[in-house]
Amino acid sequence: MRIAFGIDPDQGLSESDELRLVRLAADLGYESAWTPSRADGAAFDRCLRWHNASGLPVGISAVPASGQSAEFYADNARRVWEATGRRFTLVVGSGEMPRAAVSMRAYLGDLRKHLPSGLPLYLAALGPLMLDVAGELADGVALNWCTPDQVAWSRSRLAAAALAAGRPTPLVIEYIRTAVDPDGELALRTVGGAALRYAFGSPAYRRHFEKMGFTADLRRLEAPAGAPGPNPLSAVGAGGAPAQTRGQFERMATGVDLPIVRILAVRPGDFESARRALEECRPN
Repeated sequence: MRIAFGIDPDQGLSESDELRLVRLAADLGYESAWTPSRADGAAFDRCLRWHNASGLPVGISAVPASGQSAEFYADNARRVWEATGRRFTLVVGSGEMPRAAVSMRAYLGDLRKHLPSGLPLYLAALGPLMLDVAGELADGVALNWCTPDQVAWSRSRLAAAALAAGRPTPLVIEYIRTAVDPDGELALRTVGGAALRYAFGSPAYRRHFEKMGFTADLRRLEAPAGAPGPNPLSAVGAGGAPAQTRGQFERMATGVDLPIVRILAVRPGDFESARRALEECRPN
């Protein structure tokens, strides 16, 4: 299985610890290194540091289209593309664009015109309309917080859109949040808490989780009384003790061309838990 990994700077790891993890991942055989991005150039600089430290291909998933012009991202992407010897992939998401699917058609076209030839351009997509745009215009699609059933549905929609456009089906990548700790319950809570921040923080993600069958669970979890019980959103990721998490990761990776271990530290800045996630899910 081809496997990549991702480090989110919000995990509180120091720059030196990030570089230690990147070098370890290269030694373990990971395919590539990925980072999320805000609407600035920091993630592009991070990609360059990681590539220089490890030689790995790098990618950003995803830059928010609502935050910067296509020219801004294209200029930074060209810089990384050239400095890494053409080993860089750019994923763009709509961010807070209104009428996202319509807006992203024009934005992708503009971005493509400014990017160097050959640079892979992927689209972050959740719903059917964005999957249609990806099938018609992108080289790949980045899914997020998807159950295996949702991945299968997304692939079907993507393939149909690509076929209608006379194009090959784009590649499918996905972040799979992964937490590993001797306290397996703590690792599960870490994954579930990360999912809830998306579900309660974004109407689009709220609809996404409800579509996957979590409506009643979300209502229970947001009840004023702080309803007790496990967080079922923990299942939309991989979390547990060492030697108990790999199977969850593989199940969540079903149907994904390139699953990305999105490292979750169980405590801010916890290098050891990040290391455990990398070692647990190392490529075969």
